[in-house]
Amino acid sequence: MRKLCVVLWLAGLFAMSSAQAAMQVTLYQDLSNYSSGNGGEFNAVPNVALLSANPTLSGYSSATADLLNETYFQTFCIETMEYFSPGSTYNVTISDKILYNAGQFPSGGPITLGTAWLYSQFAAGTLNGYDYTYGSGRTATAGDLQQAIWYLQGEAGLINGGADGTTFYNDAVSALGGTVGDPANGAYGVFALNMWTPNEDGSNGAAAQDQLMVVPEPTTVSFGFLFLLPFGLSKVRAFFRRQTV
Repeated sequence: MRKLCVVLWLAGLFAMSSAQAAMQVTLYQDLSNYSSGNGGEFNAVPNVALLSANPTLSGYSSATADLLNETYFQTFCIETMEYFSPGSTYNVTISDKILYNAGQFPSGGPITLGTAWLYSQFAAGTLNGYDYTYGSGRTATAGDLQQAIWYLQGEAGLINGGADGTTFYNDAVSALGGTVGDPANGAYGVFALNMWTPNEDGSNGAAAQDQLMVVPEPTTVSFGFLFLLPFGLSKVRAFFRRQTV
């Protein structure tokens, strides 16, 4: 049985890599209701392929996702000095790392445990001190959270103009201690949306941005079964019998 679980996990990884080729997201900004300056929150509208990575947007509260229509979620930048055009659509791959080198943190650097914890709390609607009501209060706390994320990623200081990430950073330290800067490696289900400008043929073009998304662990199992379906039920049954002998 353990052997079977490993095979399913590997099958899921292969299937996810294949599905990612068609994943896309459209990002929007609203400085009056939820966005702060050049940082998050951003409203992320996934296409069907990207939505399959989190079919019910589980992990997001009604304050951070439309659970009825399952059409969008709110996200934040991982790096500074990476830019996108609000309203534009980008190709997406999913990883636990920053893929671009536009910001201060080296390309290939990980999402930190502190960033993953803060974003998971935000997505769940339980981040202490965060104003989830659309308007000036939400834009202010969005700026503070964005600053804390950038600080945890080694991108910026805790304070930038009116945005002060000290409170959220301190909360992360209280929860995680000295591990806030450790690689998250998918902890709390938080991963990076590595965004690419699409070429005319649909392939990935220039790098655009790194954003955050919750990708629940059960997704891997689902992808594993989807991967096996094309082989037909008889071959799947035979495969199972070989693994359990």
